[in-house]
Amino acid sequence: MTMIRKLALSTASVLALGIAGAALDFVAYADDFPNSASVPSHHWINAANRSKDDVRWAQVELHTIGLYYGSLDGVAGPETKRALLEFQENNGLERTATLDQQTADALVGHTGVGRVSSVPLKGAGSGWITSSSGSNGFGEP
Repeated sequence: MTMIRKLALSTASVLALGIAGAALDFVAYADDFPNSASVPSHHWINAANRSKDDVRWAQVELHTIGLYYGSLDGVAGPETKRALLEFQENNGLERTATLDQQTADALVGHTGVGRVSSVPLKGAGSGWITSSSGSNGFGEP
């Protein structure tokens, strides 16, 4: 009975993590879709008093582009600082390993600085699969 309970708990944990990951992906990509007002999104940082929400937001963004693999806890620990430093280096920003306004702007894409990483974007390469005739299987070219 104990083995079955462990299996059930393990399965439930894996499912919960998968659902949470999918939700984070949705939240992370939410800014990629235009809203009804067509107003660009911004993430303003109070450098003197960064909140855990600011750091958590950056962790989600860095995770989405494949630079951060730690906990989404809002704590700017060693893994968060490493990911920020790598992002800053990859994007020609001042290398501070901290979440400053310039880095936040680059994370949301409002500075013209491209997102560059040695790791492909999550979901990159996926798209419509077409046959050799050019059909996608839905009767559309």
